[in-house]
Amino acid sequence: MSAHLSYFLALDNLPRVDKPVLAASLGRDFKLFLQRRWIATAGHLTHVMVPLLDSEHEVEVEVDEDVGCYRYRSPQNARTVIQPLADIALYSIQVESWLADLATLIGIEDRHRSTKPHRTSDHLWHLGARRIARTHDFAPVFVGRAWARAPQSTTNAALADAVWPRGGVVLRARHSPASLPRDHVMRTLEEFVRVVDGKDEFAADALDRVLRGYVSAIGEEEPEQFLRGERLKLPHFSESRELSVVRAKIIKQMWGSPGSPPPVMSWAEVNSATSVATGYQSFDDAFDSKAAREDVIRSVSRGKYSVRRNP
Repeated sequence: MSAHLSYFLALDNLPRVDKPVLAASLGRDFKLFLQRRWIATAGHLTHVMVPLLDSEHEVEVEVDEDVGCYRYRSPQNARTVIQPLADIALYSIQVESWLADLATLIGIEDRHRSTKPHRTSDHLWHLGARRIARTHDFAPVFVGRAWARAPQSTTNAALADAVWPRGGVVLRARHSPASLPRDHVMRTLEEFVRVVDGKDEFAADALDRVLRGYVSAIGEEEPEQFLRGERLKLPHFSESRELSVVRAKIIKQMWGSPGSPPPVMSWAEVNSATSVATGYQSFDDAFDSKAAREDVIRSVSRGKYSVRRNP
C-alpha cells in the first residue's frame, strides 16, 4: 500500500492528532512513518492497565531504556513483570511534515503552497493551489480527516470562504457522501496514488480531470456557455471570465436548468434568496454599472431580467 495512504488511514482512525499515541494505533507502517518524520518519538507511558482478578488496575511503570524494557509490580501476586519498552512507546503526530510531502507528491508548486494550512482544527487542512492541466487556472486542494466527526458548520464555513477563487477538491482517506459548498468535490486519496517500483506516484491526469470541469487547456476551445464556481462563459464572450463571489451568486440563482431558457426574474426575487442576499440595491448596483450588467444580464421587461445564455 502507498505510504501516504497508509498514514492517512491511520490519521483517520485517531480520536485526535494533537495527542501522542502508541505504535499500535499507527499500524504496521509506523517505523516507515518515523523514518519519514511523519511521527516523532514522544516518551513513554508512565502508567499501564494490568489484569487484577476479573478487572484491570492501573500501575506505575519503571522504564529502563538501556535494556529496552519496562517493569511493574503485579497487584495480583506482587511479582515484578518485565515487558518490551516498545509496547509503551509514544509518538507525536507530525501532520505538517506529511502535508508538505503530500503537496510535493501532488505537484503543488512551492509558491502556491498554503501559508495557512490549518482550516478546521483536527479535521481540515489546505495544501495549496494546484495548476489545472496546462492552463493558467489553479484550484485549491484540501485534506479532510475523520469527516464524520468533523463539525459540519465549521468545515463548511472554511470551504465557503471567499478566498477560494473556484471550487477545489477535498482529499479523504475513505469515501463517504458529503455535500460541500462552492462547487468543491470530495475524492479519496486512493483514486490518485499508486505504488510503482516501491515508490508512491501521483496520477496527475486523474486529478486534472476532476478539477478541470469547464477549464480548457491552452489552445483548446471552451464550451459555448457554462458557469462553474466563479467562472462564467456566455455565448458572446470570446473566453470565460472570473466573477466576484457576489456576482457569481446572482448568476447561479438566475442560471436555470440546462436545455431550458433562463428564468425571468426581478431583483427582489434574486436578492431575497438566502444563498444570495447581496446587500446591493439593484442589478446595476451589483455589477457597478448598467453597461456592465447588460453584458451579462438582459432586461426582458419592466423590472424583469434574465441571464444572456442560450437554452
